[in-house]
Amino acid sequence: MVAMSDASAESAENEVRATEESQPWPPARVRAVVEALLFASPDVLTFRALRKILPDDEVPNDEIRAALSALQERYQAEDSGILLQEVSGGFQIVSREDHWEWVQKLGRTRTEERITAAGLETLAIIAYKQPITRAEVDAIRGVGSGQLIRNLMDRKMVKVVGRVDLPGRPFQYGTTRHFLEHFGLKNLKDLPRGRDL
Repeated sequence: MVAMSDASAESAENEVRATEESQPWPPARVRAVVEALLFASPDVLTFRALRKILPDDEVPNDEIRAALSALQERYQAEDSGILLQEVSGGFQIVSREDHWEWVQKLGRTRTEERITAAGLETLAIIAYKQPITRAEVDAIRGVGSGQLIRNLMDRKMVKVVGRVDLPGRPFQYGTTRHFLEHFGLKNLKDLPRGRDL
């Protein structure tokens, strides 16, 4: 019997490893990796982003979707403090509403995230009436809103979405993807309506 050289042994080992790595992942591994990515992501994670991260030849689209569904069901079924929620065209791990009282206490320590009552009022007007100009916001509020709109833009809650074909071509404002993420909305249709309030 002829002994294998070190180079031959290493080459054979690399071939075995390459073959193992190109095999489809077991569902449990897909779920675990997707869960880790969702947990680590500071932003909403879209299916497209997951698709870019996970290898095409080892993790089919159906397996990613199955992993997301399985995680949603598991968090829903368990007596867990978190949920996997579909938000703004993607997915995000969020805390359950039942625990809002405690999460809110944590939020109070993050003063940089606070929005004043006037800021919330301005944001609500923009969210419900968009696209809307600053003059229209001012007319609804009865006071100037320029600084508040700038603050909301700095916080990435509001953006310029166009211009009106009037003298001076004033900007029109609308909400951002970050606004949807911050308030846990899939899209603007999920904004509460009069009867819900």
